[in-house]
Amino acid sequence: MGRRPKLVVSEDAIDRRETGYYSTPQFVAEFLAERLRELRPSLKRILDPCIGRGELTRPFKAAGCHVSGYDIIDMSAVGCDEFERADFLDIAMNRQALPLFGDTNGPRPDAIIANPPYNCHEVNYIRDRKAQLIEHFGKSSALNMYALFVRAIIDFAPSGCLIGLVTHDSFLTATGHQDLREYIIKNCAIRNLHLCPTNLFLDQGADVRTCLLVLEKTGEQRDTVLVSNRPQTIAEFQRILRERQFESCNLSKILLLNPRDGSEFTIGVPNDVRALFDGRRLSDIAPCITGISTGDDKKYIREAESAEFQVPFYKNPASRRFFAAPDGYLCTNFQEIGRKVPNFMIRNKSLILQGGIACSSMGVKFGATIRPENTACGVNPNIIIEHDDKWWLLSFLNSRLCLYLTRGIIIRANMITAGYASRIPTPEFDSATKETLALLGQEGFAAAKGGASVDLIKSRIDDAVETSLGLPREVRELLASFERDPIRLS
Repeated sequence: MGRRPKLVVSEDAIDRRETGYYSTPQFVAEFLAERLRELRPSLKRILDPCIGRGELTRPFKAAGCHVSGYDIIDMSAVGCDEFERADFLDIAMNRQALPLFGDTNGPRPDAIIANPPYNCHEVNYIRDRKAQLIEHFGKSSALNMYALFVRAIIDFAPSGCLIGLVTHDSFLTATGHQDLREYIIKNCAIRNLHLCPTNLFLDQGADVRTCLLVLEKTGEQRDTVLVSNRPQTIAEFQRILRERQFESCNLSKILLLNPRDGSEFTIGVPNDVRALFDGRRLSDIAPCITGISTGDDKKYIREAESAEFQVPFYKNPASRRFFAAPDGYLCTNFQEIGRKVPNFMIRNKSLILQGGIACSSMGVKFGATIRPENTACGVNPNIIIEHDDKWWLLSFLNSRLCLYLTRGIIIRANMITAGYASRIPTPEFDSATKETLALLGQEGFAAAKGGASVDLIKSRIDDAVETSLGLPREVRELLASFERDPIRLS
């Protein structure tokens, strides 16, 4: 969310971008109520710290529970026995101020449920009190509002309290949220984790990836977690919840626990693919770097080459695989500008003009292209490799397996940085496979440069990679399905 006016206004003129309020679908509220009551049939007191209109609390109220709620706006919540117009984050930071629960020895909630606000780090609330929020809830929590609420809810919950959340799921894989993931794992037993379809809130103007999370405030993790992967449609998600089509997994089987990783949650990943994270990574083969951030591309990059703009610049190849023309031409004296202009940042100066492979950073379809020597790169991931290994590596980086590794596991959000790319598992193929992939990489480069389709070459690459690794048919079908619709399945 940029620093400019953006309005998504609901029917009653509430600015969703500023308040972060999106109403919870009824079938989701009913599932969470049923699941929490399955886990704790004796539930009596329910708290929703951002209650809105009370969509989440209604099923609990209908079951005879006592419902309390906070919110910064009074929306006349239905299914609420007592309401306080208050900022729950302030309440969580000042434990003596508990207007709905009296003193700390008074009645406490048996369960806390919430659909936290989805605003990002630039919302005024966070900007104005960032230091205070970080002090109380940790650095990663101040990245966005939903993370603040998740951390505050866990802190506020008494021991044994159940927690049911409908929340943004970027915390599952984003590097910045590693400490939040580890906080959840340390303080809660994870009972359920279900990835929602990407269009769950689209009818309210929110194109956001969300999940359902059920926790129990305890330091003892239960043996298994019930999980389900992201479906393509809301109807399919309703069926999964209704029929309880869940997979029961040990927590260790849904976390990346290799020291190179950051306890990322992985859902629906086959064991054959997970095993790749125990082996070699991309950074073991060659440096994976980020390059130049000009701070003002219009000033320092031109579409056409001239005497003052001579350095071919690769900013983000996106879906241009194997071969891509430069995105423009960088000013010839860029190194001098880098020394004089503070926000013209040149990273990895000793490698910046070396050639190799440029990878996409934005957009869901991860791909790679050759970047020639004596060209410069932007902040997208760049592998500095100029010997023969670049050709087989080019093929692998354009494979559907690599797409799944990056977008289905390592980072489900929209942007992949050099840090994420450096962690891509890169199998040690046998010599025959490497030779085949190298030839296919060269064919793909020639075809793309000539404007021809690379689809057939791409299929041959996928077959060579997956055959060499011995991936079973069901895994190959999963990779093919993911490649067809990575936007809705990531």
